[in-house]
Amino acid sequence: MKVLFLKEMDRSAKDILVKNGIQVIVSHSRSEADYVREIQRDQVDGIFCRTEEVTPAMMGASARLKVIAKQGVGLDNIDVPYATNNGIQVVYAPGGNANSVAEHTIFLMLACARRFNYVDGIFRAGNAEVRYTLHDTFELKGMTLGLLGCGRIGQLVAQKAARGFGMNVIGYDPYLKQDALDAAITLKKRKEEVLRESDFISLHMPSTPQTRGTVGAADFALMKPTASFINAARGDVVVEKDLILALQSGRILGAGVDVYAHEPIGPDHALLKMPQVIATPHTAATTEQSVKKCCSMAAQGIVEVLTGQKISFPANHPKMVS
Repeated sequence: MKVLFLKEMDRSAKDILVKNGIQVIVSHSRSEADYVREIQRDQVDGIFCRTEEVTPAMMGASARLKVIAKQGVGLDNIDVPYATNNGIQVVYAPGGNANSVAEHTIFLMLACARRFNYVDGIFRAGNAEVRYTLHDTFELKGMTLGLLGCGRIGQLVAQKAARGFGMNVIGYDPYLKQDALDAAITLKKRKEEVLRESDFISLHMPSTPQTRGTVGAADFALMKPTASFINAARGDVVVEKDLILALQSGRILGAGVDVYAHEPIGPDHALLKMPQVIATPHTAATTEQSVKKCCSMAAQGIVEVLTGQKISFPANHPKMVS
């Protein structure tokens, strides 16, 4: 049995697979065409990915392919419907990176509240007196955090914000009821209420056909002019040009962004040129603990599929293919 890693993974994943008699092949390709050639050549039983796209052409290149594993939660880089219709199991690591992403969200919020990017730049340029000219910096205590999406990560953010900083947390999630929440979040019936009332808006929605491009100009227009927008979820949920315009026009005060509409972004990207933006390169989930946990969970899923065991974290229910 052979599994192709589209990129190098944490050693924990290799150890689990090798221990179960599975050969690991690490790709050095970067294009779909090159991946397809490797998969055709090696006729792999599994593909292990991070954020790399797994396309129908790649899945169809091996007649032996039985499983695709994702080191993480978001499945938008995998053509799951194609896998399902062609009898290919998709496994992933729900919850494996939740705490890491929640902590990163808090970091972005703190950095926005203290205008870290601006202060750091001025200070490094030799002006230690910047502290005497600062305005629009805030303590988090007593401020309102609004969550768009109140799932596992959103609830962890709420716990840290409410218990750690004394924030008031409100949220909008059409799929949850108040009594189902295990966090100090007051659910609102309408997204607009959250946008108007919050000092910080944090996005925690997956990228799906239903959510892509659903946060845009109308939403930023409802936010307080002193509010900051945080996104460590998925970039394409937001209309990025609308976010950029809201920041450039002063419609909102700042933003903390870890994900982008198209990745990777280059040094000339508009968000990287604004001092009121805290920007990180999709690193919310890349702590040592998170990476190891996600790799181990996904690798174990591969083992379960290839050895006929019960699957712990299935992301789909493949059709039987004759």
